[in-house]
Amino acid sequence: MTLVNRWYNILEKMVSQPTYSLVDMRLELDISMQTLQKSIQQLNDVLAPNIQIIAQDDQLMLEVYDYTELERILSGSLKQESDFNSSSKRIAYLLKRLIESTSPLLIDDLAEEVGVSRSTLNKDLKQVKSLAEKYFITISGKPNRGLEILGSELNLRLLYIHQVAPYFEGNTLTEETSYFLETLVQDYKIPKETQDLLRKTISIIVERIHSSRMLDCPIPYYRNDLTSTLMAEQLIYHIEMTYKISLSQFEIDFLCFPFNVRFIDTLSKPSYHSDQLTQVFHQIVQKVKEKMLVHFDEAELFEEIKPHLGSLINRLIFHVQANDIFHGEVQNQYPFAFEMAKIAGEELTSIFGSELEKSEIGYLALYFEMILRKQNSTVKGSRKQIAVVCTTGRGTAAMIIQQLRRVLGNDVDITQYSEEDFNFDLDQEYFAIFTTVPLKYQNSKSPVIQVNHLFDDQWLQEEWQRANDFHQKNLETVSLRFIYLNPEKNYQRYLLKMVAELEKFQMIDADFKERILERERKQSTVFGGGIAFPHTINKGYSKTILMFGKLEEPYQKGDELIEFIFLVAIPSEIETKMESELLEVYDDIFRVAGESSLKEALRGVNTEAEFLSFSESKGVF
Repeated sequence: MTLVNRWYNILEKMVSQPTYSLVDMRLELDISMQTLQKSIQQLNDVLAPNIQIIAQDDQLMLEVYDYTELERILSGSLKQESDFNSSSKRIAYLLKRLIESTSPLLIDDLAEEVGVSRSTLNKDLKQVKSLAEKYFITISGKPNRGLEILGSELNLRLLYIHQVAPYFEGNTLTEETSYFLETLVQDYKIPKETQDLLRKTISIIVERIHSSRMLDCPIPYYRNDLTSTLMAEQLIYHIEMTYKISLSQFEIDFLCFPFNVRFIDTLSKPSYHSDQLTQVFHQIVQKVKEKMLVHFDEAELFEEIKPHLGSLINRLIFHVQANDIFHGEVQNQYPFAFEMAKIAGEELTSIFGSELEKSEIGYLALYFEMILRKQNSTVKGSRKQIAVVCTTGRGTAAMIIQQLRRVLGNDVDITQYSEEDFNFDLDQEYFAIFTTVPLKYQNSKSPVIQVNHLFDDQWLQEEWQRANDFHQKNLETVSLRFIYLNPEKNYQRYLLKMVAELEKFQMIDADFKERILERERKQSTVFGGGIAFPHTINKGYSKTILMFGKLEEPYQKGDELIEFIFLVAIPSEIETKMESELLEVYDDIFRVAGESSLKEALRGVNTEAEFLSFSESKGVF
């Protein structure tokens, strides 16, 4: 990553999140702490006195004294003001010359233009070729002939917009267009990012059409929701009249793309059904279901995700990624849904060629989590049932109920009982029992909370969390097993040893072994984070089986290191409660992959008793 690009990476992260830990920033940029601190110092020198990044107690904070200057910098002013001493500026210039040229360019001529040696230019060209490949563009060179750029008109334009235009502000647009765009921005309240992208898009359209380089085919999978809207008509009319050009439908679609890659609440964009969108949706869902053996309502998910997926596909086509407003929290909060989204993202990458950033995977994960949660709520009931057992009169009971609603919210149903009326034998129906009767319900199947600090909100929230943990770990349809695995020559031998252990206890059917190996042959079940997750259908047991395999020594499989194997055997006939608890098991497996504290605790587990103790104490499985 060149210095100017690193500066922008740091600044954009700080804008999205006002405080950032030095460690997180270093990890995300994949540089040393020394390089990070030096880069921040250099950036502060450039930003002073209007903006500063302050480091305090291993935290970075952004102080902005001039927001107009911040907007100017975020629009690319640092890139435009840099000179050819910056390799990123030279790379942008080389791309500019190649895209604009009508004939091959000689390396010696280019080296002279930017004022560097031939060897330095050749180093720059390696990065130029690497950047171009991401846009499906080839830089071809022949002795005594020179360099030329090869690719579709669409991809050449996108390469120019994203990699050249930030460094070289064109002179194509007239003052009349600037005034028109200002009016458009005010009328429709267009966000700054969209404004900047629109200016670059108009500029490249005008330049390419004047050079007789037009788009001559539709853009695959692209959906233009601005067709026939008043704003689009105003924009098209202005460009055609101002620059004396005629825009084909292909050019109009390209012109509108800045409005179709993000949600803009001031624009009324009619959404329409697309066979291609449906096809893409079914492809990614099929891949998720194949790999995870998870079930959910596809039709309902499609209705919810359709607008987002349409915009996401447009972003992939035009190489635009969404900002991460959740700052990576989605992966921590919903680990299984995030893993489902990663699989969907891999399938989208195979279709469109563009890799999804973590922010895009996070947004997809929210939709998967939503459909899983809906499915789960039909089993558990969307509202939690609470019993309040009180011996001190109706007034006290009413006060307890009022405090519970204030702290826990309205998503609970509370039933009040006297000590005599409460039926202890039916208490398993309750999510929690709040009682003023000391120690009477020690053997309850539901968590019992003795009311003694009712007006301490923190205490009440902690007790409520304890009740949630109780239900999470009290999985009735899951059987936990453990095996300690001595070193083996390959991953398959570890699986065979785990299967043999289950066979010994007659917990799996005769064909289970072949199914688990066949799934591994088709698709790796190593998911990263030190875990493997082999899973398949089991016709030999009525419960879900989770067998935890602790490896004596980490095993290297390809690029991944395996410390723990979670083998899951899923009953062939699965009831709704069983499916709900299976999803909780999946969530916990991927939570382990992402939480170092859980992995550290598992490293100390060496027996089945210790594994069961781990499960109970950590509230997982």
